[in-house]
Amino acid sequence: MATKIGLAAVATLAVVFAGAAPTLSALNGDFGSRYGRRDVAMRNAEEQVGKEREAEAKIAERNQAEVNKRKAAAAKIAQQSSQLQFLYTYYIWMEICSERFTEFDNMKAGLREFLRSREATFPSDQADSIWNVTAEKFQQLEGVLKIAGEARLYTDCDQHGRYIEGLLMLASRMGEPSEPLLRRKDF
Repeated sequence: MATKIGLAAVATLAVVFAGAAPTLSALNGDFGSRYGRRDVAMRNAEEQVGKEREAEAKIAERNQAEVNKRKAAAAKIAQQSSQLQFLYTYYIWMEICSERFTEFDNMKAGLREFLRSREATFPSDQADSIWNVTAEKFQQLEGVLKIAGEARLYTDCDQHGRYIEGLLMLASRMGEPSEPLLRRKDF
């Protein structure tokens, strides 16, 4: 009995849908034309959004590259500033040494010339600022050095002088191309 009721319900639905099919087919063409245009508009909008996202990604990439360049430049300047401060420290040492011992005058003059070439890459106000910071730090040690015994001070000056000689010798060679020399046959 339940199967008979189920079959009757299905048959009734088939008659209802069969009668509605011609009416719905007319709407199908109208529906397709109305919403087909919306599909094209939606696709165009999605493509536009995709292009905008690509453009934003490219802009973000360029901005990140610019930030990285600035960071690298700042790191390079910090390293150069640190090197200049280091050289200034040795120059102040040589000033003290040349005040007490005349044999360090030439070393001081050589280091002065080297420092002038290094300072040329810095703005003068930045170089002055680095000098002032270094001089202030060294001022604390300078009092102790002035009361140090002659022998101790001379030993320190000699050690610093040797370091400066090596530094100046290396700096003079750094500009030259260094190709390895061929070994010679010695037998």
